[in-house]
Amino acid sequence: MYFSFVSLLAFLAFVEGLKNTQRNVQARSNYSPKRARGLPAEPTDVQTITTPQNITIRYKNPGAAGVCETTPGVNSYSGYIDLDANSHTFFWFFEARNNPHEAPITLWLNGGPGSDSMIGLFEELGPCNVTANLTSEVNPYSWSEVSNMLFLSQPLGVGFSYGGEESGSLNPYTGAVENASFAGPQGRYPVINATALDTTDLAAVAAWHVLQGFIGGLPQLGGIASREFNLWTESYGGHYGPAFFNYFYEQNQLIANGTTEGIQLNFNTLGVGNGIISEQVQAPHYPEFAMNNTYGIKAYNDTVYNYAKFATYMVNGCLDQISFCSTTNRTQLSDLAICTEAENMCRDNVESPYYSYGGRGTYDIRHPSDDPTPPSYFVDYLNQAYVQDALGVDLNYSADANDDVYYAFQQTGDFVFPNFIEDLEMLLNNSVRVALYYGDADYICNWFGGEAVSLEVNYIHKEEFATAGYAPYVVDGTEYGEVRQFGNFSFLRVYEAGHEVPFYQPEASLEMFRRVLLGLDLADGDLRFGANYSSSGLANATHTEPFVPLPSSTVVSSSASSATGNVTTAAVYLD
Repeated sequence: MYFSFVSLLAFLAFVEGLKNTQRNVQARSNYSPKRARGLPAEPTDVQTITTPQNITIRYKNPGAAGVCETTPGVNSYSGYIDLDANSHTFFWFFEARNNPHEAPITLWLNGGPGSDSMIGLFEELGPCNVTANLTSEVNPYSWSEVSNMLFLSQPLGVGFSYGGEESGSLNPYTGAVENASFAGPQGRYPVINATALDTTDLAAVAAWHVLQGFIGGLPQLGGIASREFNLWTESYGGHYGPAFFNYFYEQNQLIANGTTEGIQLNFNTLGVGNGIISEQVQAPHYPEFAMNNTYGIKAYNDTVYNYAKFATYMVNGCLDQISFCSTTNRTQLSDLAICTEAENMCRDNVESPYYSYGGRGTYDIRHPSDDPTPPSYFVDYLNQAYVQDALGVDLNYSADANDDVYYAFQQTGDFVFPNFIEDLEMLLNNSVRVALYYGDADYICNWFGGEAVSLEVNYIHKEEFATAGYAPYVVDGTEYGEVRQFGNFSFLRVYEAGHEVPFYQPEASLEMFRRVLLGLDLADGDLRFGANYSSSGLANATHTEPFVPLPSSTVVSSSASSATGNVTTAAVYLD
């Protein structure tokens, strides 16, 4: 009798989970931008430069037209890095507000896979955000206060990046581009072969070529010759960050020893916010966070909790299937099928019961599932004709995430690949400064799993890191979190923050970024730490917050329904 009941529950949860993997549940994918229709005009007065590597960069200065960064004396550039006839990556570069010629260069990437870095630019840490009336306002806590900032829309097909262009329409259900024979020419959209870049490692190679092309043109673009480089990212960036930085690092070594040609960079820091780094390590923490988080929230009942735990540890369950994936070479179709099966097992049956039964936000457990924060007004903003002209684009901004890219990655099982924690180990063993930071209200990439990953990283100072204590993270006398740090490696839990930490705690996030870039201790920022610096404090992060009840009813406007956490149908992006 017990077995039949568990089997029935498993079947019901599996069916429910299938609905959570048909397409993206993130509300953005269900959002029809008000101004996305119509064929954009060809942009005017676009400038062109050719880099020493013979790469073409097309660009404009959008700030001159009052778009985004309007701080006097601060330049910004946007446009395309054209690697070849079929590769046109959209970029937006912002000079640092202070001493840009000596400031480092930081590349910011959102995750997804398929999520656009415009999310980070407008909702989190860029020089501006967008108001409800679709105008931009300066963000005083922009990370460009301390660094030159480069935002890339990648892989191809994300945001304004494209392989080719086509006039047509978007399928109302899948979001895929359809030619004009279906519903007429409602807009102009990017055309790509999504399977050409369908794993993190392939995307890393493409991103390196784009980055080299941009760095090669930067002295002509803005007269900036800095070679100090940082990569910061979030969410699926737990894959992107370690893999991209590792590949970049290896290529940089080849340039340094003369094996290959290119522009040598000085690698400084890697930052990962609320990242999914290792599903093997992090998956068991989904049911634990749903029930035992530090907000006193029980997101579902014991039956669902026990099912999610059962699905995690049962024979041929989530962890077993990830192990099967890890034993493959992940090169043949049969390998990828095994990894995809593991991905579906874990996401459908361990992660997704929360979406079906929890009623709370994917990206902030304190909020309802139809969470209207952060509002994504920027999607409509980018479809205004004057903004498109200022950016140098002639494409509609159809969504802040590309479903084709998402599903291409899903079909390889990239989500459960095991190598990203190994990439972190390599970087730390080569003295790269690595900062992991997690908002403690996020479910999908929760801090329980992030902390577990930090302790699992098997680098030369693993034991010393584990014995370091949690110190209060203090900015201007206010405690914003708890941090464990040993030398170049740190794990920061940020209080009262969801998935996009800089949106919730902008001042604390900027100061975190500054301290990491400058090599200051994260806790107080009072000293430049050495290789043997160790934070002092409790062995565990114990801070708790009062229980947050759900509102009795929630009304979400059409613009607000484009927000990060509306979980209504389909599988979930990791921004």
